[in-house]
This record gives sequence, C-alpha cells and structure tokens, in this order.
Amino acid sequence: MDTLILLMSGLLAAGEVAMPASYVRRVERAIDTCRADIPAMQPPADQAAARLAAGGKLWAAGQPSMVSEISGRAGGFMMIRSLGDNVPGNGDVVLYTPEHGVPVPRSLADTKAMAVAFGECPREPGFVCLPNHAEANRISPTLANALPAWIFTGELIAALTRLGKTPVIFESIGAYAGNARIQQYKNGEIAFHDDMKVSPVPAGVIGNRFVDIIGAKLRRIEEEQRANLDRAGAWAREARKQGKQLFMYSMGHIFPDEVGKTKIGEVFRSAVWNAGFRHPHPEDTYAPGDVAVLIGYQQPADELLRKARPAGARVVYATVRADRDFTKDPDVIWIDPMWDWPDACVPLEGYDVPLLAASGILNGAIAWEIYRLATGDEAP
Repeated sequence: MDTLILLMSGLLAAGEVAMPASYVRRVERAIDTCRADIPAMQPPADQAAARLAAGGKLWAAGQPSMVSEISGRAGGFMMIRSLGDNVPGNGDVVLYTPEHGVPVPRSLADTKAMAVAFGECPREPGFVCLPNHAEANRISPTLANALPAWIFTGELIAALTRLGKTPVIFESIGAYAGNARIQQYKNGEIAFHDDMKVSPVPAGVIGNRFVDIIGAKLRRIEEEQRANLDRAGAWAREARKQGKQLFMYSMGHIFPDEVGKTKIGEVFRSAVWNAGFRHPHPEDTYAPGDVAVLIGYQQPADELLRKARPAGARVVYATVRADRDFTKDPDVIWIDPMWDWPDACVPLEGYDVPLLAASGILNGAIAWEIYRLATGDEAP
C-alpha cells in the first residue's frame, strides 16, 4: 500500500523499491548494492595479489573499528597487520578505511604502496576507492564500510589462489582449534600454506557467495526474529519514556565503537562485555524497569542475566547460543543473529576453515534496529 501511494504521488518511480523502515532490510539492500561493484574489484584484487605473492606485506589502516574488524578475525587474513606508525613499503598493500574529518595518515599520503579505500574516498590521488553505499541505503557509514571490505577480502583471497598461493586464514578463537591454529602459523608470520593448496577460484565467486549468504541471513533475522526485535524495541522505548537506564553492551572488533561512538551511544550507555571470555565485566547497577542489551558473540549473556534479572532489569541479548536457564523468563529476550558458530561463512573447496566473518554485519544490523525502534530515529 505504501509503495502504491508513493507511485501515485509521483515520489517513487515505476520499478523503484521503497526504502524499507527496517534497519535489517536496509543492510540487506546495501550489501546487495555492493554486488554490482564486484567486477570493478577484480583488477585491484589481482594487482594486490601480485604484490603479496611477491613478498609484500598486508596492512589495515584508518577507522580503528574497521582495522579490528579485518584484523585477527575469523575468516580473514592471518598475515594482515595494523599499520599504526609503520611506513608501508613500495610492494605492500594497505586496506584503508577513512574516518570522516580525519586526514589521511602521512605514511599513506605519498605512499607508493597500493592503497585500497573503503567508503569515503580520500582526496589524495592514488587510492583505489570502493563505495559502501551507506547514504543511498540510510545505514551507518561505519558499519557499511565492512561490506566492501569483506567482499574485497574474499576477492583478494581468490586472486591469490589464481597465482598458486593459499593464504593462511584465521579460525574463530571460539573454535577448539582457533588458538592452536594461531600458534601453528605463528600468528601470520607464515603468510601462505605449504601444507595445503586449493584450486584456483574464479573472479567473483567468493564475493558473490558472501553477498548471497549475508543477504539470506539478514532476511532470516527479519522473518524469524521480527517479533523479538519489536518487543525489545518496545521495552527500550518504554524505559526511555520512564527515565530508566538503557545499556547496550557489545563485543568483537567493529564493536563497541559501533555503539559507543555512534548515535546509539547517545541513548544507550555503552561498554564492552566479553561474554564467554575471562575478561572483567562492567560494574553497573540495575533497577526495575531498566533495559540491558548485549550484542554478543557465541556464548550467552552469562553474568549479565544473573546480575540484571534479580535487580528487576529486563535483558535482551543477541548471541549464537541461548542461556537455557532463562528461556522461559518473560523479561528476557534472546535474539538469534543467524550466523553460525565459526562466524566465517563462505566455504572454500579444499580449505579447512570458512572465509569472511558474518557477525559484525549481522550484529550491527540488530543493534541499529533496536536503536531505531527505541527512538523512532530512521537516520543512520
């Protein structure tokens, strides 16, 4: 009906799809928009692969949360390093995510290394620029940067296989062999396998497969978790109206910056909560009517549930595994983020672990949808 009204009023051209209200749907739309950029990724992927195969180093620079998102990450390159104050060599490759208003690092401004930028294109010449389509799809630009970054990572892996190189890929540290794998390959000092080799992967296969998989998972969140999302948003909206406390804890690479350094953090108190890991937890106190949200990883909200619920606070958590002790608690919502335990989601024939992490994108869509429902704010 809304689309029909827009067509009749002339605000929506025939064949054009109305912008969905759901943030989950908007992220799905954004990654599908990125699909059209995959052919343009092939020449730079081939050029970058040639540099790495010849001994060049792979760096990540720019937006700190994106440096973390593609470094030390399930399904990503084990060889990648944070650029920091290092100066890349002429044969190196830098994956760079600009921060709005932050100048290009001096080490990159006049570099002869190959620099691939995601999102906002630097004014300095010499960068290969891949758009994130955030503005067109009205999603957070910092979250949107992960879309082309992971797609290009997949195409770079494929380009290396076509040169006879099989790069070492991280396995989730939540997997039994994750830490052992890091030790085995010396945390990326061994950049390429000499113990296995995969067949050459044609251009476009991994990138398109990633778009297919992430899109399907986002649709499943929308279809199967809509009631939970709506209820979580209603709780947060009610708590906000009554002047109660709102918390959104998070963990993992693109988080907590995607909460604490965006508009979400203006409404929800943000902090790191590493559920399932032996890290200190925030020492917050809770009261009846408060709402605590955890955008987590594999393990459930452990101590948060056991601390917040007796105090009368409601808890919403998005993790792979639910806490069986709270499945029937009417003031607890578990949101299934639909990514699988390994996190990385694209299988590579002949390789032992999957490629390209899903959790940052899917968890980001969930966090922003809860914010949207809590505030009525449709903007990123």
